[in-house]
Amino acid sequence: MRFLISIFLLFISYSAFANDFEPLQKGKIQFETFYTYDFSRLNTGVYKELPLDGKGTLALPKDLAKNEKSPLILILHTSGGIKPNREMNYARFLNKNGYATFIIDTYGTRKCNASGAGWKNCLSKILMLDFVTDAYMALNSLSNHPNIDMEKTALLGFSYGADAAMLSLDQDLKNIFSPNLESFKAVISVYGACNNIFNISKTIGSNFFYIVGSKDISYDKKYCEERYTELEIAGTASKEYIIEGAVHGYDADFPVTYIPTSEIPNFFKCKFEFNKDGSVVEKITGAEIKFKSNDDLKNKYKITRDFTFKDIKGCFEKKGLQMGSQGFAVKKTKDLLLEILKESF
Repeated sequence: MRFLISIFLLFISYSAFANDFEPLQKGKIQFETFYTYDFSRLNTGVYKELPLDGKGTLALPKDLAKNEKSPLILILHTSGGIKPNREMNYARFLNKNGYATFIIDTYGTRKCNASGAGWKNCLSKILMLDFVTDAYMALNSLSNHPNIDMEKTALLGFSYGADAAMLSLDQDLKNIFSPNLESFKAVISVYGACNNIFNISKTIGSNFFYIVGSKDISYDKKYCEERYTELEIAGTASKEYIIEGAVHGYDADFPVTYIPTSEIPNFFKCKFEFNKDGSVVEKITGAEIKFKSNDDLKNKYKITRDFTFKDIKGCFEKKGLQMGSQGFAVKKTKDLLLEILKESF
């Protein structure tokens, strides 16, 4: 009997999996997605052999009426996974200001625990393309929600999720995963990096907003200007916001701390080019980052990058990362988010 009750509770906890939403329905939502991993699997269609039950949490503005619609902000987490002080904190803030939010659990969907040093393991198994796949597949699901205004959606990413947010601008990816819906009105990167080259030939046309701290070593002005130029040629305008004195991960739950390169290598001067054939090349060293997977694809989580940081040591910097809580930077980011969303919607 207890087993049957447990199954029932599990069912209702993700009751929106069939995409049948009741008015004002919120909480845990399940949606169809795929373990895409890289462009080679995308191009061959192999990813379709690995469907997944995507996981996320939907929150609505407190005073939203049953017949009222709200703009939607999809949130992509960092390499450290979802944290109360980061993704959940910003979601609550946006809810209070009239926005629905959906925090996508890309790691949880793929059964990866990022706690402790686990984030390194998750990074080898789950790539930015998985984040983008989840974003568009979640958008498809939520398009059936009676309280979501699908003409007013935005994508917000933090750090690794911010890098994925930039990749989401690729029109080719939207055509594959969400061809019939309107594009995001804004794509927002919060302390993401600019050292990924995605070779986007045409964007979804949305504006790209980049928020970063002046003391964040992941920020490289030259690299960012290169990305802005590439995006502009492909159809997207970019706007940069620098928060003076802010470090990386300024919404952390610990004081500002110096993290040596022995713990987190400083590879932000490296330039990773993601080619549509699935290959990834570090441009400075010329090293190709190879992938390996089990041949039968029966185990969805055995695919990893056959890659260690020593392969690209030639582009490393010696300076370590500063990271930790800075209330002024969080406040500034929240103010900027409201400004950006008001401008975009």
